[in-house]
Amino acid sequence: MRSRLRRVVPVLIVCALLAGGYWWWQSRAETVNSGDIVSGTVEATEVTVAAEVSGRVAAVNAAEGDIVRAGQDLVVFDTALLQAQRQQAEANLVAIKGTQAAAEANALAAQANLDQIKAGARPQEIVAEQQAVVAAQGRVSSAQGQMAQARGALQAASAQRDQAVARFAQLKQGARSEQIKAAAVALEQTEAAVRVAQANYDQIASRGDAGRLPQSLALQQATLQMEAAKSNYEGLLKGATTPELDQARAGINQAVAGIVQASAAISQTEATLVTAQAGLAAEQARLELMQAGARPEQVEAAEAQVLAARAQAEAARGQVAAAQAALNVFDEQLARMKIRAPIDGVVLSRTIEPGEVALPGGALLALGDLQHPTVTVYVPEDRYGTIRIGQPAQVTVDSFPGRTFSGAVQRIADRGEYTPRNVQTPAGRRSVVYAVKVAVDNPGGDLKPGMPADVAFGDVAFGK
Repeated sequence: MRSRLRRVVPVLIVCALLAGGYWWWQSRAETVNSGDIVSGTVEATEVTVAAEVSGRVAAVNAAEGDIVRAGQDLVVFDTALLQAQRQQAEANLVAIKGTQAAAEANALAAQANLDQIKAGARPQEIVAEQQAVVAAQGRVSSAQGQMAQARGALQAASAQRDQAVARFAQLKQGARSEQIKAAAVALEQTEAAVRVAQANYDQIASRGDAGRLPQSLALQQATLQMEAAKSNYEGLLKGATTPELDQARAGINQAVAGIVQASAAISQTEATLVTAQAGLAAEQARLELMQAGARPEQVEAAEAQVLAARAQAEAARGQVAAAQAALNVFDEQLARMKIRAPIDGVVLSRTIEPGEVALPGGALLALGDLQHPTVTVYVPEDRYGTIRIGQPAQVTVDSFPGRTFSGAVQRIADRGEYTPRNVQTPAGRRSVVYAVKVAVDNPGGDLKPGMPADVAFGDVAFGK
């Protein structure tokens, strides 16, 4: 019996040692495995879309949750005022260019005049110059006629605008009582005229040629006048309709456009007239010089005219450059009346609605880049050296059980931190930790900002 006990006891001791060792190894393995996973939160690169200039919002082409592409129009501002200002600047540029053309022509004419004075003239040149004066007078007369026509068109357009405005105001205010009374009296008069005409027609209605007699024509005319009076009376009682008001507004806009067109025509015609008058003056002066011969003081005066004309041409070129720059400013402002998406992404928030006024620098939309999210986790100091830039990582979230998202270490903090908000254990709160940012592949856009995520780093195990 004792010998049997001696054999059993060592076996039991060995079994107990093996069981204890297995329990210790299993506990350590579980501790190591649980330490290989760290937690964080999914984050996305957020881009704030703000207004560069102030203006009233005409349209917002994206709502929260919409997917947008880089370059897509997101916010469109009302450009009516800028368009009107640009048209004014463009008309000013056209007028100044006309002034420049006149100044350039004047400079050329002054130089030609000086050259002619110095060279003298032959008989055939005098005859040719006389013909040139006649032609220049014809150009002046033609330009003056065009100017009269342009001014008449402007007066007509202004009168048309005044009539359209008066018509619109009358439609808005409705008919006055005296107008209604007058229309009622006119209707009664036309009805009485129809009765008289009908009675006259009835007297000859039995005749075969009644339709060709004056009584028939008188009845038709009286009937038409009565219908017109009735329509006018009923229209005054009913008041203006929306289509009539819209038509009146369109008439005002058309008249204003006519005024703008006529004004531009006057500016162009003025430039043409100035050019023609300058040409005529130059031709007349040249003819006089040819006929009388040049004196020293005439040469000096011609030289002074050349210098003055060149200065005017140079000033006109500067004015054209300034007007062009002003027009370019409006074009740039108009280009900024559409705010486009800077990146591909999803609309995270929207703080503007059509009709509101945006201020410079005010946030309108927030876009998130969901294709390249990140997860920031915190690792203890003793595991800091096991992680490197570019190291692969596996990311899991509760929203997609069993699915793993691939990632890689993007950044490792150079400075340690104490007690970050997402560390939950007492041991973690007493430790120095380092932030590690992991870039995650999210081609389908399934990962959303704010999702809790677990990160496991590849190649290196924390517990080993």
